[in-house]
Amino acid sequence: MKVIVTGASGLLGEEIAGLFESKGHEVIRLKGRSQLDLRDLESVVRLVGDIHPDAIVHAAAIKNVDEAEKDPETTYLTNTVATRNVAQAARMFGAKMVYISTDAVFDGEKETPYHEFDPVGPINVYGASKLAGEQVVKELCERHFIVRTGLLFGLKGKIETNMVLNLFARWRKGEVIPAAVNQRCSNTYTRDLARAIEIMANTEYYGTYHICNKGRASRYEFYSKLCTMAGYSADLVQPAQAAAIRFARRHKNTAMISLLYKDTFKDEMSDWEDAVSRFMEEYKKEN
Repeated sequence: MKVIVTGASGLLGEEIAGLFESKGHEVIRLKGRSQLDLRDLESVVRLVGDIHPDAIVHAAAIKNVDEAEKDPETTYLTNTVATRNVAQAARMFGAKMVYISTDAVFDGEKETPYHEFDPVGPINVYGASKLAGEQVVKELCERHFIVRTGLLFGLKGKIETNMVLNLFARWRKGEVIPAAVNQRCSNTYTRDLARAIEIMANTEYYGTYHICNKGRASRYEFYSKLCTMAGYSADLVQPAQAAAIRFARRHKNTAMISLLYKDTFKDEMSDWEDAVSRFMEEYKKEN
């Protein structure tokens, strides 16, 4: 299969590109605006027409929630208009499209985990822009997979945008990190997510899926586990309230479960704590 991966220099995009290549697929990596401005419809259509891929995995996006809130126009251009352009090109040339969405499409008020059929209701610009991306994908590209996932961690991408590698660098300096105790989600290992996406992309079981590691944890619980497993003092993680340390509104709970992925693809994601343990094994091998 010939696959275009957008955002291929990022935390998830690089992981996806590498995983697809390891499975024998031909991968074309789009690594940034200097290579292709996804907000330019004509440029996107021209490139997709030249390559004629079997599938496009669209992982490029503005993901920093506070930056999104401060600059809505740029956020919608990047997260929604660019997605519209990719979906348009995928339809024109008969490619499948995998759109990476987010748990932020929900309002975060539900006490139990969200499933695929729960009503959406984003509370910040980031979530609204990604939900709008879902809508244009559904409208324009019949052969689509929408993948909602949680807080991502992994080894790829740049250190300044890789949350966990950035945390490790700060802890090495002895810096105390505040972490929200009132914000819970489904932490997800990019390696597990990329594997699931490759399984999915080889089928025609189109639709919207939640794909994340099982269970839920607060940022404080997640950071604390990472901190101690990496050999740092637990005192370097300080419990805090999300509203006190963030600009944009944050969700109370965006943990998710999948009513569809396991049954459709006969595959199951592991628990988030197991995923963190495997991530730390890989991290220690490389460092």
